[in-house]
Amino acid sequence: FALGPRKSQVVSSCSGKSRPSLILMRIALTALLSPLVAAAAVVTSPVGARALGSLTISEAGLGTLNLALDKKENDEAAAGALQASVAAGCNFVDTAEAYGFGNSERLTAWAAARAGIKIGCGPGELHVATKFAPVPWRPNAESVVEACRASAERLGVEQIPLYQIHFPDLIQPLKAFGLERRKDEEYWEGLARCYEMGLAANVGVCNYGPTYVARVHAFLAARGIPLASNQINYSLMYRKSVEATLAKCAELSVPVISYFPLANGLLSGRYDADNLPKFPKSLTMKKYVVGGADGFPDGGYTPLLRELQRIAAARGMSVPQVSINYVVSKGAIPIPGARNAEMAAANMGAMGWRLSEAEVGALEAAADAIGFEFSSGGFRLE
Repeated sequence: FALGPRKSQVVSSCSGKSRPSLILMRIALTALLSPLVAAAAVVTSPVGARALGSLTISEAGLGTLNLALDKKENDEAAAGALQASVAAGCNFVDTAEAYGFGNSERLTAWAAARAGIKIGCGPGELHVATKFAPVPWRPNAESVVEACRASAERLGVEQIPLYQIHFPDLIQPLKAFGLERRKDEEYWEGLARCYEMGLAANVGVCNYGPTYVARVHAFLAARGIPLASNQINYSLMYRKSVEATLAKCAELSVPVISYFPLANGLLSGRYDADNLPKFPKSLTMKKYVVGGADGFPDGGYTPLLRELQRIAAARGMSVPQVSINYVVSKGAIPIPGARNAEMAAANMGAMGWRLSEAEVGALEAAADAIGFEFSSGGFRLE
């Protein structure tokens, strides 16, 4: 993985419940009228508007990891997913330079242009977050600044609405030989410079545990820079392991962004003993679905799935909508992925309403009863 800086060629500067069928109708209408609105921002008022640094964002966003990572443009599925999300009242999208070696950033910019949506920080604009990858060959603070400029160019903006460090400096190839040099503070210095230079309107981190959240918060605060967010793996099936992180973020008033709010599809309701994920995903997911091996109980997560189905049926919602709304109801910002317009529209139906305290309690009790959590995605929060 190597993404180097290039001379910036920027084109832009930054200063209730939706039914999928209605959303898709709005998408079709937008497509018919697109020649007339190609230069106009079409993001409506964000549903459940909340603060994220200087931004006002919808209570859920769109994650881009499920979109094509080998395309930079001309992907109608990506354009459809973005249009569907916007039509539902979503104005927040999360991507990263590491997704497809910069392709995801380019595809996000193309999809936004295709939909006639301006990426930026102002009202009616699409607030895009991206991330710096702290790989070993990036040696210092200037590496962050250079990467930020390159991401801004790929997104077609002068200022990135939210720029995040993707994970702590965990990749230490010589650690086995007793040689380790953590560059976290140097990267924080780079993040601060991005903010001070105006390259990033807001700065945040990802996969930081309570200790590192407190450290980076203090580091930035000494420069008068707010820590806008901490993005972590958080869902109904991964909550016990992040309790300390959630508590520290709440103490510091740092909003939490939740990736994997559907636990990599487990909480979508699609999987059971007769409908397992396709290979190779099945290799890691089967134990959660059916259990009976590696210490997982027979039946896997089935009791939790049944409780999700019960609440979804009672509310007239879908299982993924209930799962995503659980995260919203707990105060975090979920960013579920979507492969197409239909999936995006359905996911965004999780906005604009709240589970009751009794429903949240029933879901947490069912999750606790199965006796296991979903994988942490390889990150141990420090």
